Amino acid sequence: MKALIFRETGEPKSVLKLEEIPPPPLAPGEALVRVLLSPINASDLHMVRGRYGYQPELPASPGIEGVGIVEAVGPGLQGPTVGTRVVFVDTWNTWREQIVCPADKLVPVPDGLDESVAATSYINPLTAWALTRSSHNLKEGDWLLQTAAASSVGKFVLQLAQQYGFKTINVIRRREQETIVRNLGGDEVISTDDQDLRARLQKLTAGKGIERAIDCVAGELGAEIARNLAPAGAMLVYGALSSHRQTDPSKFIMPLFAPRLIYSTATVRGWWLPRWVPSRPLAEVRAATSNLLTMLSNGTLTPPAIVRYSLKDFQEAVRLADGEAGQQKVLLDFSERAT
Repeated sequence: MKALIFRETGEPKSVLKLEEIPPPPLAPGEALVRVLLSPINASDLHMVRGRYGYQPELPASPGIEGVGIVEAVGPGLQGPTVGTRVVFVDTWNTWREQIVCPADKLVPVPDGLDESVAATSYINPLTAWALTRSSHNLKEGDWLLQTAAASSVGKFVLQLAQQYGFKTINVIRRREQETIVRNLGGDEVISTDDQDLRARLQKLTAGKGIERAIDCVAGELGAEIARNLAPAGAMLVYGALSSHRQTDPSKFIMPLFAPRLIYSTATVRGWWLPRWVPSRPLAEVRAATSNLLTMLSNGTLTPPAIVRYSLKDFQEAVRLADGEAGQQKVLLDFSERAT
């Protein structure tokens, strides 16, 4: 079978190769899935570069989400049935034509949902759901501040806010992004290119500070949000867009003001989907993923724009995903028509 493999860490254009590898063996409790589509996420490219929080034993394939069709199941396994379309949860190495994984880490895809949308249903939608509904446990009427509100995760947060009734303060870097945020129901918008962030936060919170925040920018912006947390407030840091493709360790620093944290007893905590998923009951993760698939299917959630590349064009796909895709999600096509 075909697979994208890296045998050493480095620049993806240099170390990623399309190779033929043996098909995987099938054990009891497992299912064999023929992969149809798998996205290229920033985390995949960080892994190839050797800079991600999880580094597999090499040689390995990148990839942590995708959609496929069950081709076989192990002895004694009752489901899923052969022919079922599924997405993966807590599964690595998805840039391959075939994957064997525990059957309970597969979630069926609703009939009628486009396979391209299903392929992107795990990383960003589940991150948005887990941050807001699980880790922050937001209820109707609660307020949440988010940075990079026009990002992929930010857009899903805004849509979930409409679904569950919590309200949002949305920090953006450019005024032209306000239309995107407003159209998705954002309640308050702060553009750092023409507004004083601290003054706006003080006004919006009547000087009380922010009770709940999520941040994927880090750097000085993330530190400023932390400085404006309310007593016992909490901020979850789940990314560092300010250091995208950055190799200087000093650029990853968030300069927090210790006395402010001490006297407010506020919390700034790291958050990472691959650590959150195994920390929760698998049934909860499966249910959340299934619910998100349903919302994508019925239009409650709107997926990003998608562009597909065949395996033979993987270098171009990686180049696009690594900096020029904009709001598009780049998918690798592992189906027969792509090979």
